[in-house]
Amino acid sequence: MNIQRRTGVAVPVFSLRTKDSFGVGEFNDLRLLADWCVATGQNIIQLLPINDTTFTHTYQDSYPYNAVSSFALHPLYLNLPLMGIVPDAEYLMLKERFEALESIDYEAVMNAKRDYMLRYYNGKGKNQCRTKSFKDFVERNTGWLDTYASFCEKRDSKYSFAAPAQFYRWQQFHLDKQLKDVVEYLHGKGVILKGDLPIGVSADSVDVATFPELFNMDCSAGAPPDVFCTDGQNWGFPTYNWNSMAKDGYKWWKNRLHKMSEYFDAF
Repeated sequence: MNIQRRTGVAVPVFSLRTKDSFGVGEFNDLRLLADWCVATGQNIIQLLPINDTTFTHTYQDSYPYNAVSSFALHPLYLNLPLMGIVPDAEYLMLKERFEALESIDYEAVMNAKRDYMLRYYNGKGKNQCRTKSFKDFVERNTGWLDTYASFCEKRDSKYSFAAPAQFYRWQQFHLDKQLKDVVEYLHGKGVILKGDLPIGVSADSVDVATFPELFNMDCSAGAPPDVFCTDGQNWGFPTYNWNSMAKDGYKWWKNRLHKMSEYFDAF
């Protein structure tokens, strides 16, 4: 057996704020972390979950283990200029304000990024949806992308910033590109990326809505008693219906792992 020993660092992406980000750590900031790893003799980076957790557009969405989708990435980690958004005076003012904060203003940053992306999408962004690279991305990810985009469209239909389903496909297209570009950079430095796939799935997620037969909705999972919580914790996540999952050879799990393997070298 070939056993490899590696030294590395575990970190949530949102904590990696740099001069190039917008008040919160972004995928692009992993480049500097990789440089630091190389300089300090480390060769692996482990991330907290990076899936989209947006339900209410408030601080309630900041829990990284309560994902909207087991496949979609979180729009919070997008670098706006890399999408084509040119920083204007308002952008620079907000960026300076966010950078001056001692801690991340999750809600303010998330909403500001969304507003910039919506304005850009309604202008030049739609043209990107006509490109071959975008169409290829949609075709490769149709299995989960369409249901996720429809979920987001319905979720936001009651807000003033409501957007069409294509907007959410467009976000995921850029998230996929930015993260894959970063992974290529890491590999060029000899650094591998390890992901965190939460064992639980939100009861309100796209996954449960699309495949209800794979989950037991009459009970919920959490954590047993420990020194931090003597009564244990109920996280509200439905348990898995393993008998139902076995009928198609655990296809949902295989698809989920296949998608995350596009980014992660280990889990």
